[in-house]
Amino acid sequence: MANFDVYASKLLHLEGGYGNHAADKGGPTKYGVTLATWQQYGYDVDRDGKIDIEDIKKITEKDAKMIAKKIFWDYFKADQIHNQSLAEIIVDWGYASGRVNAAKKVQTILGVKTDGIPGSVTLKSINRPDSKSLFEKIKTARKAHIERIVEVDPTQQVFYKGWMNRINSFFFFPNTITGDWHF
Repeated sequence: MANFDVYASKLLHLEGGYGNHAADKGGPTKYGVTLATWQQYGYDVDRDGKIDIEDIKKITEKDAKMIAKKIFWDYFKADQIHNQSLAEIIVDWGYASGRVNAAKKVQTILGVKTDGIPGSVTLKSINRPDSKSLFEKIKTARKAHIERIVEVDPTQQVFYKGWMNRINSFFFFPNTITGDWHF
């Protein structure tokens, strides 16, 4: 079974610290946690009575891991995914592009009901024997998704290389929890 802690260290590295790029539609983020997500699931870090950009700046790695586990890893029921590589590339797609959107795209690849809610049928299909083939299909679909984003909105070109590097940092490892990854 997949292990969140193995993925969490990679996620924090991929997301980095605080950022507030003018072209980033997510607005200010830290460790990839957007202000909108923090306002919905976080807390008033600086205790000034409002959850705002100053709270984003003060998010800790522990806070970011809590969001990643509760909102993304658990949404995909990743603890029930047999292959660590598959769990990571699926959850990461949700983290980077929205969990319902990613779930629907994965369900389309799987040929199951496309409702954006990972359930038992989706999990059964993810846990099929040909996990390497599924991993490659998901990786290819993620790249195509990025290509479409940049094609539709050229202002996002500034993020293209980073997004592709992120996707290319995922490798398939058969039925092992390795934690080994490279850029």
